[in-house]
Amino acid sequence: MKIRKSTLSDESDVKALWGYCFEPPTDPFFQWYFKELAKPEEILVGENQGSIACDLHRRPYDLSIRGLRYPVDYIVGVATHPAARMRGYAKELIRGEFHLALKEDKPFVILMPSAASFYLPMGFGFYAHQWERSAAPERLAALGRRAESCRTLTSSNDWKDLASIYREYTKKRNGWAYRDEKSWEKHIDAQLLEGYIAVTYDRKGPSGYLFYTLDDRKMIASEMAFKNEAGRKALYAFMAGHQGSVDTCVWYEPLDDHSFRYWQDGAEHTYIKNRTFPFMLGRVIDPVIAFDGLPCSKEIKGEIAFQLIDSFLPENSGIYVLRAEDSRIHALKEDVFYDLKCHIEDISGLRLGSVPDPVFSIDAGSLAELFMGAADLSELVEAERAKILLSDDEAAEKAVDLAVAMLPRERNWINEWF
Repeated sequence: MKIRKSTLSDESDVKALWGYCFEPPTDPFFQWYFKELAKPEEILVGENQGSIACDLHRRPYDLSIRGLRYPVDYIVGVATHPAARMRGYAKELIRGEFHLALKEDKPFVILMPSAASFYLPMGFGFYAHQWERSAAPERLAALGRRAESCRTLTSSNDWKDLASIYREYTKKRNGWAYRDEKSWEKHIDAQLLEGYIAVTYDRKGPSGYLFYTLDDRKMIASEMAFKNEAGRKALYAFMAGHQGSVDTCVWYEPLDDHSFRYWQDGAEHTYIKNRTFPFMLGRVIDPVIAFDGLPCSKEIKGEIAFQLIDSFLPENSGIYVLRAEDSRIHALKEDVFYDLKCHIEDISGLRLGSVPDPVFSIDAGSLAELFMGAADLSELVEAERAKILLSDDEAAEKAVDLAVAMLPRERNWINEWF
C-alpha cells in the first residue's frame, strides 16, 4: 500500500470515506468541517491499486506538556473503505503517520478512540480521563448559585471572554491544547452549528462558559470551564434553570476534580451519576525528543536508565538515560553503547560504569502515560505496567523515588473533539 498526503483530486474519495464512516454529507458538521477545517495536506491516505483504501486526518495542535509547548498531530477520522477492511491497512497507515510526524519534529501524537482496544497495541496509552456527570436539573439547583448575569453567544466575536476563562481553568493543569483567536473562532462556529454557548459573569467579568446541545429532553454540555468555584456554581445554576424543558443534564469535568466530596446526601450515588469517561490517548514517537528538555526542580540531580520495549515501532526499543541537571531533564538513547559496554565487561571482567544499568523496563503505551503524567513510575510499577530490573531492593526504591521526583503525576485535562 502506498502512503501519501492527499491532494485536491482526492477530495471526493476522502469525503465519501468520512460520510460512510461518520456523518452523512447532509450533516451540518460534515459541510462545515470540509469547508472550514479540512485541508488536503493534513490528510494522509493509503492507496492500493490506484484506489484510496483508507485515510486519516492530521489536525495540528500545540499541547502544554509539563510546562513546555509541543507541536502534535491530533489524529481524527481514521477510516477504511468497506472493501479494504481486515487487511491491516489502517495499522500500516497509522505507522506511516508516526514516521511522518517524526519528520516534522512532532515527538508525540494524540487520538480520541472510538475503540481503544484497536489503538492500545500500537503503543498508545490513555493520558486523559474525565468525569461524565449527569443529574436531573432540579438536583443541580441545590449545588448552584445564580450568576450576576448570563448570556448566550450568537457569534465568535466574543471569543476573548471564553479565552480568559480557559486560561484560568488550565493554569494548573497539563496536556491541554493552546487556543488562539483563529482556533477559538473555529470552536465557537462549530458549536453554534447545532448547539449553544452560555457565558456567566460576576462583578469582575466572565466567570464560566458552557458548550451545550438540547436534544430529546436532554441537555448535553460537551465543554465547561470556570475561573473559580463561584463560576462553577453559576454554570450549575444555569443548567438547573432548564427544569421543565429537560429531564437530564450531562456534563464533563476533569478527573482531578473532587467536588463530589461536598455534594449533599451522597448525591454522587443517588441523585448525580459520576462515572469516568476515557477521553484521550497519546503516543510517544521519539522518546529522546519528547523527554529532552522537560523542566524539573533545580534540587533534583541524578540519572536513571530504562529499557523501552516497543513492538509497533521496534526501532524505538532500547536503553534510554534520563539525567536531571540544571532544572532540566536531558535524554539520550544508549542502546548501542549499552550492548558494547556489556560485551566488553563480559570479556574483560572490568566494570566500565559509563552507562547506568536500566532500572526498569516499560512498553510504549505505559511510557506515554509516564511522559504525560497520567501516572508516575511508582504507580506503573504497582500496576505491573513497568518492571523493576534491579535486584537490590534499596537501590530500586531510591531509583523509583528519583524517577517520581523527575516525572511526577500531573493534573491532565484536554477537551478537543476534532
